[in-house]
Amino acid sequence: MFRFLSKISLFSKIFKECRELNLGPWQCPTFVFFILGVINIVAMVSTYLIAKYYTEPEFVALIVIGVAAFFFLISYSVTQGFSQLAQANKMKTEFVSIASHQLRTPLSAMRWIINLLEDNRVGEMANEQKSYLALIKEENERMIKLVNDLLDVSRIEMGKVLLRPSQTNLYILIEKTIKDFAPLAKANNLEIKLEAPETLPNVYADPGKLSMVIQNLIDNAVKYSRGRGEIKIKAEKEGKFVKVAIQDQGVGIPQDQQKQIFQKFFRSDNALKYQTMGTGLGLFIAKSVVEESQGKIWFESKPNQETTFFFTLPVYSL
Repeated sequence: MFRFLSKISLFSKIFKECRELNLGPWQCPTFVFFILGVINIVAMVSTYLIAKYYTEPEFVALIVIGVAAFFFLISYSVTQGFSQLAQANKMKTEFVSIASHQLRTPLSAMRWIINLLEDNRVGEMANEQKSYLALIKEENERMIKLVNDLLDVSRIEMGKVLLRPSQTNLYILIEKTIKDFAPLAKANNLEIKLEAPETLPNVYADPGKLSMVIQNLIDNAVKYSRGRGEIKIKAEKEGKFVKVAIQDQGVGIPQDQQKQIFQKFFRSDNALKYQTMGTGLGLFIAKSVVEESQGKIWFESKPNQETTFFFTLPVYSL
């Protein structure tokens, strides 16, 4: 009975995935893979039994040819399914890239106008008006960041990530980012502590992209910490690499969701519960930048206690 229920559950998962991909069963990779496995086993056993009891080689060869032809047709169906998925993914990536480029222009214009108003270049403003303007500026900056993230994701998917690696002082980069986040951390009753020698070796990476990685990781640590506490940042040399660890005392990541943490748009249940802001793109971008820089990124998490993100980068050498 248990095995029967397990089979039903397996089939329901397979058909659910096919529906989510908007593909018919014979174009759905998971379903076709399962059917091919079953047919392959049946074909091998049947061929063995027929070859054992029938001595005519022509008859056995005919069966083998029939099975091969069937597999050829199924393979063609699988190929068509993958081709449709690839085309849909390409169209989606191109659409995101075009839409993001089109959004960037009006958002930049809005930023310019907001700066003019803040500097009182078009006349004095009342305090209440300034407070509303500050809210508009904050939302505009948030939209600009989202557009930039979407552009970065589209470049990554199209294999057009352009890195300009050079000798980069990681210690100074981390210190600057900590200073930038100090007001936000203070507002959340958090303290950011850096444990790293000033003589930390320089790394070979794109300083602009690396700064974005550090910002994303510290931003997550601040957002998902539950008030009062500290964020520890540790950097040290390990062989031919520099290893950085960013530890928070936040909500952690559920064990069953940890494999998905670097996927696009993914946000864990704990993140959604304690923090509604975010797109789920930061870690996807950070992973791509670190790996393109010949480094590694990973994490350790204790649900409802803490999370530590690690990444390594190669030491700069002449």
